[in-house]
Formats: sequence, structure tokens, C-alpha cells
Amino acid sequence: MRIACGLLICVSLGIAQIPRGALWRGNLGGILGQNPAQVTPGDLGRFEQYLGGAGAYCSALTPADYAANRLMIRSMAAYVRTMNQQSRDPEIRASLGRLSSRISGFPCAFAGGQPEPLIFDPAAVPVPAEPPFAMQPPTVDNVAPADKETFSDLQARYRVDATRAASAWKSAEVMRANLAAQGATLNANTAVAVSRFQLLFGLAAGSMLDHRWDEVLEHLQAAEAETAKVVKVVGR
Repeated sequence: MRIACGLLICVSLGIAQIPRGALWRGNLGGILGQNPAQVTPGDLGRFEQYLGGAGAYCSALTPADYAANRLMIRSMAAYVRTMNQQSRDPEIRASLGRLSSRISGFPCAFAGGQPEPLIFDPAAVPVPAEPPFAMQPPTVDNVAPADKETFSDLQARYRVDATRAASAWKSAEVMRANLAAQGATLNANTAVAVSRFQLLFGLAAGSMLDHRWDEVLEHLQAAEAETAKVVKVVGR
């Protein structure tokens, strides 16, 4: 995978060569966007090494960097939750435990404030009354004139995709509650697809703040695919 290879190269060259800002977040977004079933212990090990040098990314941050980094740590926490839900492999779960510590200590998302609490155990997440992802795309400054049409199209696509995902999420929550009353649970594949909504819309929003339009589209397409999986089971 292109991003995973880029991640490996960055690690092998050392922290001084790790890309900063938007490119760094793009590299992280690549691994976070992978299908959980395809993630290997090696992928998680590279991710862990990458986060080990997180302090190198915290100099001269702009307000947009802080906003994008906050979205990134929320996406990272959602990624770990999904992997914890998906995998029972001891090696993967050990890596996820170490990643949780790395993410909790990530220093680049809050300017002079206390980091927000992050939840890595899917069983500990309270059931929200509303979908756990933003229904509107973020406000993005300084969009180049040549990119304004692309940006506008992506904003519109984000809104449509979020609306469809929210409908599927609500149907899944109703089905989950009905099954729980019968002592049953939502099937694992559907539960994982639902859990990825927060991750993918967070990644799309972060890439939008970074003006990385191709990545926005990739994350929205992934969200559309997960929505389709959920709708097949729970309806609209």
C-alpha cells in the first residue's frame, strides 16, 4: 500500500526525516483508513514507531494544525476501538495497548490546555444520542481559487454522506437495542462498519483542513462503502 510504504520509509530514515504538518497527518490517515481485517502486527508496529517521535511535530503549529491534530487523535482513538472490537489476536491486542498509551500522550493537539479524555475500549463508549461524527464539514480557510470548485463539491459530498451514514447509524442502534432485549448482538461485520463512521468522517475533515482533496475523497468513498454494508443489514 502506498501510504504504508511511505510510513516505513519515514521510520527507517529516522525522526529528522519524518514529514511534518499536513503530510504527516496524511501518512497517519493512510494506515488508519485501512480495512481492520487487513491490518497486520507489522502495520501496528510501524504506526507505534511513528508515534514515538510525535514531539517532533509540535513546533510552529498554526490554529489549523491544532484543529487537524485534534481530529487526528480522535480518529486514532476510534481506530484503536475498532481494532479492539475486531481482533482477538494476542500480538495485535498487545500492540493496541501500547498504541493507546502513545496516543494518550500525544502532545500536538492542544495549545496550553488539558488533553481531552480518549476511550480505547469499545465497551466503555457511552451510547450517544446522536451520531458520533460531525454532520457538517469543517470551515476551511485560504482555499486557492483553482481549488474552490473541488472544495465545494467535497463539502456537498461530505454533507450527503454524513446524512446517509447518520440514518444507517440510527437504524443500527435501533436494531442493536432490539437484539440486546433478546440476548443477541449485532453481527460483527456490521458492528465494525458502524464503528468506522467516526474514524472516516474525522479523517475526511482533517484532510479537508489540510487541503488534501484526494485524501478527502478517499475517506468519503470509504465511508460510503461502510454505509452500504450497514444499510444492507439494517435498512435506511
